[in-house]
Amino acid sequence: MKKLISSIVLCSLLVSGVSIVNAEGDTTSTHGTKATKEQKAEQRLEKLQVKAEKLGVEAAGKTATAIKAELAAKQAEKKAQKTAKREAKAAKWGVDLTGKTKEEGKAAIQAAKAAKKEAALSKLSTKAEKLGIEASGKTAKQLKEEIKASKAEKKAEKKAAKKL
Repeated sequence: MKKLISSIVLCSLLVSGVSIVNAEGDTTSTHGTKATKEQKAEQRLEKLQVKAEKLGVEAAGKTATAIKAELAAKQAEKKAQKTAKREAKAAKWGVDLTGKTKEEGKAAIQAAKAAKKEAALSKLSTKAEKLGIEASGKTAKQLKEEIKASKAEKKAEKKAAKKL
């Protein structure tokens, strides 16, 4: 029992002694906070410079606010390019993007693509059925190949018939 109590007392003294040592070692004053603020500002500037390099913006010798402004302009330019590209796709597929969000626009373009693919597949299916080819469960590419092969076969048969 005495050993248990003495070990508990010893542990508590050790823990409290460590706390006192840590408190004495922590002597940061206002000089330390100014240094950390300057360090943080420097780190932010370095991060902005790295970000600027990634986007292709010249950042050497500029302040953080100037870099931020140039980054914002570059990002706005990229956003405008993406919007123009999306609008060109929409025009190609005959989709009107007015009043639609980016996601709605993408969905409308995808729907138009799917509809056009479906129309092409049905057209190929009717061609294949006219030639006597089973079209169910086949892709457009497979149907094109089979139609081409069938036409080549019929052409070869006609040539052979002419020779006789």
